[in-house]
Amino acid sequence: MKNTILFLLFILAIGCKKETNISPSKSTTHKAATTFTEGTNGILIINSFSAIGSQKQNEFGNTEDWIELFNTTGNTLNLESGKWFLTDDVDGKPEKFELPELSIEPYASLIIWCDKMNTVEDDIHTNFKLSSSGEKIGLFYYTGSAYSAIDICSYCSIKK
Repeated sequence: MKNTILFLLFILAIGCKKETNISPSKSTTHKAATTFTEGTNGILIINSFSAIGSQKQNEFGNTEDWIELFNTTGNTLNLESGKWFLTDDVDGKPEKFELPELSIEPYASLIIWCDKMNTVEDDIHTNFKLSSSGEKIGLFYYTGSAYSAIDICSYCSIKK
């Protein structure tokens, strides 16, 4: 268990950046906004995640699993609803959780809670939790006829 926690902390430390939470209802535009009509690899990435032992609290005061998306560009990204999806079932159901319409400021991150609440309150809550034993998580874009993988992360548990 200690090795698992150390491994996950190492993975998180590699991808850590200054955290900025952007809620869909609280987003603002400081630079020109870009609405993506096609998913493009490397523009929006899964920056980090926590599948066990999270210290972050959501708006309900709960420490839950989470995924952090990061805007790698100098422009505000406007994500259209019905186009962007997160999943923990990369090979079977890329459309598992549909992201709401939202904006992410330049070089900002967005925490999405993976707690099976399936709601958008102040924060976004998916309809799945992350497995502490490991799995693949993915960010997908729907082109109108197919789901394109934008970013996929695999992780596993280290057992002693």
